[in-house]
Amino acid sequence: MALTLDPEDTRGRIHDLVWSGFHADADIGWMITDEYLDPDELTPEDRAWIKAETTRACAAKRAAEAQWPAQTEYDRLDAVFAQLRSENIIALHRAGNTLSDGHDDVREQWRAAGRLESGIRGCCFYHAQDLDGAVHNGRLYLAFSGGMIPEIAQREANTVVVGHRIVELLRDAGFGAQWSGNINERIEADLGQWRKRGPTA
Repeated sequence: MALTLDPEDTRGRIHDLVWSGFHADADIGWMITDEYLDPDELTPEDRAWIKAETTRACAAKRAAEAQWPAQTEYDRLDAVFAQLRSENIIALHRAGNTLSDGHDDVREQWRAAGRLESGIRGCCFYHAQDLDGAVHNGRLYLAFSGGMIPEIAQREANTVVVGHRIVELLRDAGFGAQWSGNINERIEADLGQWRKRGPTA
């Protein structure tokens, strides 16, 4: 019996999930069958194909990981994010699926930290669609802002400072980083390639 799913499209989505490095091998299959596709429309042949393709993609990723350097591009990016956090800038990996989702995640952390009393001076994040792009071409777009203070002029001035600091840290980490200086435009980080080891469990 022929497959009812689109093999090329589904294979591409499996690839992106596996090579993002954020998901356990055991989770990829149900993310495809239950989230990406409609589980009620899948045939036994579809499910068998998904299982085989997922197993193949995960094995290829694990084999590639064995050849990677101890510190990957993701590790260097994570160190940049850790430095930002040490400077009271919220820094989030894979924050939701859209810019709006990412800002919601930032606001949630800001509220949990104590709002204005937290001392948080800004944020930096990328979302899941940005991650998909980085998996394909090694370029990652970073959103950022200068905090949640109500004074617009001061917030915009803070955003400029935060943007320049992010660019500085990215370049110090060995990445290319481009930003126009416009607070309404995101920072483009050229990572070279996206390499993140997957969860071990």
